[in-house]
Amino acid sequence: MTYYLYNTLLLLLLPPVWLYTLWRRYRQGRSAASLRGQWGHVPATVTSKLKQTNRSGPCLWIHAVSVGETMVARPIARALRAAMPESRIALSVTTDTGFATAQAAEAAGEVDTVFYYPLDFAWTMRRALRAVQPDAFLTIETELWPNALYLARKRGARTFLINGRVSDNLLKTAPRLGWIWRWMMNNFDGLLMRSPFDAERILQLNAPSPRVIVSGDVKLDNLAAPPTGESEWRDWRVRLGVEDAALLWVAGSTHPGEETIVLSAYARLQQEFPALRLLLAPRHIERADEVAELIGAAGFTMQRRTSASLLPVPAVLLLDTVGELAAVYSAADVAFVGGSLIERGGHNLLEPVLRGVPVVFGPHVANFREAAALAQSAQVGQMVANEEELIAALRRWLSSASERGAVESRARTALAEHQGAAARVAQIVAESLSSPPINT
Repeated sequence: MTYYLYNTLLLLLLPPVWLYTLWRRYRQGRSAASLRGQWGHVPATVTSKLKQTNRSGPCLWIHAVSVGETMVARPIARALRAAMPESRIALSVTTDTGFATAQAAEAAGEVDTVFYYPLDFAWTMRRALRAVQPDAFLTIETELWPNALYLARKRGARTFLINGRVSDNLLKTAPRLGWIWRWMMNNFDGLLMRSPFDAERILQLNAPSPRVIVSGDVKLDNLAAPPTGESEWRDWRVRLGVEDAALLWVAGSTHPGEETIVLSAYARLQQEFPALRLLLAPRHIERADEVAELIGAAGFTMQRRTSASLLPVPAVLLLDTVGELAAVYSAADVAFVGGSLIERGGHNLLEPVLRGVPVVFGPHVANFREAAALAQSAQVGQMVANEEELIAALRRWLSSASERGAVESRARTALAEHQGAAARVAQIVAESLSSPPINT
């Protein structure tokens, strides 16, 4: 009955959703493949790759959204393949930038195929499920779709929330969903949460307690990799045209309103540190032209990452590529991670830290609250509220090479407890597939 009530309500949304997808396709320039995927079209190449692979084990469907979630999916896919060598893995995404990152995972052999995720209408999801035929459906972090979960379980697939987190917004809105929320929670075989804090929150929202497991934060596990070392630092410096003697500030994942603060702070810091360069990386690549105009208006010479020419200090570098930011942090001396000086919830502020780079971030880090607390307690990062505090924090790090040099070891010590999160997720999924299903 719940299924039919939910889908009756969805029918009322069909006309505006259809118009919205057309607007995104023709006004925002989203790909045609993305539009077809939203309406349940899974290319024949996807099904053929899943059938033609030399592996004959269970089919695992992992769903991410964009670049950030896809970067979580990649170590999970590697761990799943290690735990179940015969498994076949399909990775779905929502955005075009996420698709590009997912294709890199396919090229690396981490997954067998990638495709665009459908809207949560019953017929679109049934079409996609028929094409993929998953034995397990794994959705990343906050991607909660009632029809996907119900229909996947109806087909006999096991369903999991992976690296689950509960944002402040979800904590407020979930109770308003009432019976839809309860129905959706009961269609999970496992809710694998990234921290005790998130597990406590999902239990507050009436998730079935036996299915809630703290598996650790895969993002932190993924970051706890061997040090990048001087070779990667030098390699990226050469690629970016940054001299060894220069200081490099990477401002990553910025949003509207943050670039103007960063550029103003850069202008003032350059008076104290003449060799300081800035690499500016907007969160959404489609804003590259807009950010380029802001850089010009601030009076700086500029080069794009995609440009063949290399400009000398004090040029601002604009990172207008997808999937390079995490590696680019290895060339930095200091970093700022955006989505935090405005109310966006923040982004992964530990990516620069484990490359030996101190990080500064704003107060709006609801989605990375524990990471922010860890960065500050380990003395590898600092929260700031405005431009003045941003300048003061950066000045402190830029003035002390010894303090910058201690960042990587401090961070690895603090993050040791999170190592193995992806392997724990894979083990739970593998054990579930070999056990009787949970009845709801």
